Amino acid sequence: MKFTFSKLARHRVFQHDPIYYDEQKEKREERERRIKEELGLLTDDEKETGYAGRIKGGMRRRLKSHYEVARSEKRRSNLRLVIILIILMVLGIYLIQEGMAWMETFFTK
Repeated sequence: MKFTFSKLARHRVFQHDPIYYDEQKEKREERERRIKEELGLLTDDEKETGYAGRIKGGMRRRLKSHYEVARSEKRRSNLRLVIILIILMVLGIYLIQEGMAWMETFFTK
């Protein structure tokens, strides 16, 4: 019988089944469903309670707002970085000029 202090872990397999999303097709089907509902052509099986559509729309709005917020945060961060760099450059130029003036007064005496 063989005893080991460490066991080698087996590799893990990632199983991903891609889901393809066609936004135009979904919009078209939703439009057709609404038209049929207005005309009264839907059967009881085809009628939705309405919450599924609200969930999908809410998720789209949240995702869109998340990307907009991330984009505005990135802009703010970049602006803040530029302002800090400008302040540091002005401070550096001031210190260099003052240092040069100090050196002139120190070495001219």
